[in-house]
Amino acid sequence: MPTEVSPTPSNQFEDNENPGGFSHIPALDGIRGLAILLVLIDHLLWANGHTGSRLLDLLSDVRSSTFVGVNLFFALSGFLITGILIDTVNIPHFFKTFYGRRALRIFPLYYGCLFILIALTKPLHFLWSGQQYYALVYLGNIAVWHHDAYVNLGHFNINHFWSLQVEEQFYFIWPLVVYRVRRMLTLVRICLISCAFILGIRIFITIMLARHVFTNLYLTASPTFSCADNLLFGCCLAVLMRTQWRTRALHLAPRILAISAAILLALAIPNHGLDWFQVISPIDCGLIQTLGFTLLGISSAALIAMTLRSGSTTQRLFQNRFLRFLGKYSYGIYVFHYSINGFLEAPIRSFLNAHLHSKALSVLFQALIVGILSVLVAMLSYHLFEVHFLRLKRYFSYNRAAPGQPIRAAS
Repeated sequence: MPTEVSPTPSNQFEDNENPGGFSHIPALDGIRGLAILLVLIDHLLWANGHTGSRLLDLLSDVRSSTFVGVNLFFALSGFLITGILIDTVNIPHFFKTFYGRRALRIFPLYYGCLFILIALTKPLHFLWSGQQYYALVYLGNIAVWHHDAYVNLGHFNINHFWSLQVEEQFYFIWPLVVYRVRRMLTLVRICLISCAFILGIRIFITIMLARHVFTNLYLTASPTFSCADNLLFGCCLAVLMRTQWRTRALHLAPRILAISAAILLALAIPNHGLDWFQVISPIDCGLIQTLGFTLLGISSAALIAMTLRSGSTTQRLFQNRFLRFLGKYSYGIYVFHYSINGFLEAPIRSFLNAHLHSKALSVLFQALIVGILSVLVAMLSYHLFEVHFLRLKRYFSYNRAAPGQPIRAAS
């Protein structure tokens, strides 16, 4: 097995593991750091996109496209999780080990936040509209955007938990597929056929939206059945890295990224970004929601592949300490930043506007303050709370292969 490939398992915010005995790629932590940085830019720098200044409006257009950080998270998660599933499929207690480790990483913080908010419902007069029950079983991504559902948690915001719910639903099914199939070529075919099918679902939804049969634009973005292709492109890359097509895939990755990015840029320019909520025409909307989302998954997988080439410029770029630092605490940052912003955005911007007399500077400094606080809270959460559960992973060790049996999937 080439040392460039790390089988490190993860959801979008996983800590580093190395059960297969292969070298870890620090640049993948940098990819995760870039993803959370894009999410912070998208959520914290939101402002009026029509300022009258060409430069500020251009920057606003760029910001509106940084939601792609979630797509990058998805692709990275699919890549890392599929790697660990393939490399450990022959160990005893395969499912127990996999799901035990996932639960210890994800559940404590996720359910800790939910339980606290549910406990505060009566004293703070939260209005859930039944959404708490969906969130408790990781189905909030399907229910939270329903036009009849309304969640009012004051300054607290957990609507972005939809992406965590997408991943958990995907992880409920994908390990079963890998365990049952195992053959690399078949897994690649499953990934690609599924991606094509999901694109078809988005095309159908977009047509229904244009005909006003459906009214909710989020149907093309948040349900697992319409966005799991971004995970699957990462899964496909992980499988290819364990086949004879590995070298070819790594060689083509820069070209694939360049072509995909060029098409996305062509879609973004007339639409002033990739935000499908501010489309100029139904045609632009349809292209972004369908082909655009597919290209985001392909681009993300291609970027990940470029970091796997030992000594490459891309790998060195993502070995940056700052990005790797953000990657380490990205789960907590993701969970906490929206609520912290809900409490602080208005008062900080109001205070800064009164003293700086510049809305642009107020938005920038508010984002920096909230971003730094989000990192600090995430660090405290990790070291004071999450780490205690992570230590329990020793009871779900991957290093339990049967004597003489390699930890490797059948090719």
